[in-house]
Amino acid sequence: MLVGEVWLCSGQSNMQMPMAGWPPKCPLENSDAEVAAANHPEIRLYDTPRVSTEDPQERIDAAWVVCTPETVKTFSACAYYFGRKLRRDLDVPVGLLLSAWGGTRIEPWTPPCGFEGIESLADINQLVQKTLPASPLYKKTMVEYLAGMKQWLENTRKAMPLDRYVTAPPVFPEELILTGNQQTPTKLYNGMLHAHIPFAIRGAIWYQGESNHREGMLYVDKTQAMLNGWHKLWGCDFPFYFVQIAPYQYGAEDPEVLARFWEAEAEIVKTIPKTGMAVINDVASLNNIHPPNKEAPGVRLALLAEANDYGMDVVCSGPVFQTLEKQGHALKVVFDSAKGLSTRDGKAPDWFEVAGEKGVFEKAEAEIRGNSVIVQSAEVTEPLAVRFAWHKLATPNLMNGAGLPAAAFRAGKLPEPENPAVALVPEAVGFRVVYQLDIPADANYATERPRYAVDSSATDTEPFSTVAYFLELGKQDGTKQYVFASMDRFAETLAWIGVPVNSSEARFMQKVGNLTVRSNVAGIEACTGSDGGNIEFWPGNYGSGNAENIPGATGLFDFGDVTSDKIPGYGCMQVHNWKAKQTVLAFNHWGNAGTVDIGIGNSTGKTRDWTFTGNAGEYTLRRLTVMVK
Repeated sequence: MLVGEVWLCSGQSNMQMPMAGWPPKCPLENSDAEVAAANHPEIRLYDTPRVSTEDPQERIDAAWVVCTPETVKTFSACAYYFGRKLRRDLDVPVGLLLSAWGGTRIEPWTPPCGFEGIESLADINQLVQKTLPASPLYKKTMVEYLAGMKQWLENTRKAMPLDRYVTAPPVFPEELILTGNQQTPTKLYNGMLHAHIPFAIRGAIWYQGESNHREGMLYVDKTQAMLNGWHKLWGCDFPFYFVQIAPYQYGAEDPEVLARFWEAEAEIVKTIPKTGMAVINDVASLNNIHPPNKEAPGVRLALLAEANDYGMDVVCSGPVFQTLEKQGHALKVVFDSAKGLSTRDGKAPDWFEVAGEKGVFEKAEAEIRGNSVIVQSAEVTEPLAVRFAWHKLATPNLMNGAGLPAAAFRAGKLPEPENPAVALVPEAVGFRVVYQLDIPADANYATERPRYAVDSSATDTEPFSTVAYFLELGKQDGTKQYVFASMDRFAETLAWIGVPVNSSEARFMQKVGNLTVRSNVAGIEACTGSDGGNIEFWPGNYGSGNAENIPGATGLFDFGDVTSDKIPGYGCMQVHNWKAKQTVLAFNHWGNAGTVDIGIGNSTGKTRDWTFTGNAGEYTLRRLTVMVK
């Protein structure tokens, strides 16, 4: 028996990845030599079996083992390097309690109580509460079901002697059953963490996020939820150190999606006490989501623990953005943790960009001066904002004297774009513009993003609860049509409310709440806060089918279409008021070659949603503005 430091090691595949690697596709650097040298009697390893369960498990079928070349082969490389660093520097026994599962999201690792009280996660909390037999919501739903079943039994008993037909019994409410797999909220906490709760731990290390990386700032709330639950159940606000996920290709995805997630990870450190982030953008493998260098993240996590929990005088962080100052036609970026600021290749700092009033970021020249970097661009004479490593493939060279790299960030403030709807629609006041698109008559976004005239999705970090669309159409005779449609937020990120091209990952066929419509087009029914709205946003083909059971949908009033697997395909961006049997706005056929379909209100053609009209050439003005508040 040993007495020492025990750390929980959790996350998805980059935490799970063993010292032997997963060759040939996912090898580990120096694997053979490191495994052969892994004789550490005072490091103990515990590998929790991968199990997802409906109920919290009280026992786990595993045991502590001594760290040897044989046992370490299948054990987490990141956790091993973390533990080895602590063992060497602290000279005390170290226990590594591994509980990781590749490909998993953060929600299944979160206890039910963690979701409580976080507004942005209220929908998840409600789903979870319905599956807990002790919760008021579960009991209420069950009581209602049992009452219905009781009434059915009584009616059936009365009907049978009279030879009358009997109706089907009430269907058991499926939402009371915690179904699903290892991605279902709470199921990995139940199966892989709950049984560890009675045992003391010093803290937790975490390597996860790839499966949540499209969520931006919402990930901060989800991390807070997980830690709220862990801390409450363990009865201790232990420290939590995590690895910022590495640069990676992620297919044809928008290059800024990952950058916004890095920003969210950095926000965790700013807003949640006793947290720290290990940056690894200098050891990435851009075409392998599992970087083969696991020593760097493990050691950097250990440095965070040594500095913050063990009182050691070590540098535990790379350069961190501190302030931004205007200096003539340049910007001065001041860093914290920047002693010995330099670059790992001896060249000028790279991956800096600046933007001015136009809001367009241009590559910047950068020069190190003490703990600062001076950035400027000939293309931007009056810079207002800067961003660094703001691309999914960014592997910047900036580091401090300890060899630790700087993390991605953005700073400064760009002018807010004008909202053209305000002058025409009082309800548009207070909205801020996220996208503005002058739509080409032959728009084809099969392989590229729309060329927005305004795109503040990368710089707008304010929360929002309402989304609005303003479509303007102008004809050659000077007449102008417009429609404004606002609705409750239906997407988790700003990246999903623009044109739903394939790379955006946006797919929506659903009802929307609080639909408000204003238009100057005859026949458009104005409404305020209606529950009769629905949207159809997708990059592929579509047809009738009404999978979402939208009331009143038919082959003619086709606001209940079904998307197909052909992506990219025709492309659809439609807002409907199904209660009024009206298409509010439609922008179709932007997903492949041909003329765009576009319209306000119902088309008089074969379908009411303007599909196959190819009419965009009739308009000299085709402008879509997307806004939020």
